[in-house]
Amino acid sequence: MIGETQLRARRTRLKILRAIAEKNGIAGFSEIRNSTKLSTGSIYYHLERMKNYVIKKSKNYVITEAGLNLLSEAENKMANE
Repeated sequence: MIGETQLRARRTRLKILRAIAEKNGIAGFSEIRNSTKLSTGSIYYHLERMKNYVIKKSKNYVITEAGLNLLSEAENKMANE
């Protein structure tokens, strides 16, 4: 069973992935912050733990294929609940 803290972290990470995906897969930090309404510290914390799903290129964050797959799976799961 997943704990409340882990569930909250997953939701936050999906929110970040969705924000980047909505910007055609590439977004600057300010765009992520404005879209998600998360704190700066929270975004940095989660991006650091999402290295398989988001990579930093110059001043932008780019969603990887693994990130797109994870987001798609999560959205399909939510649609079927």
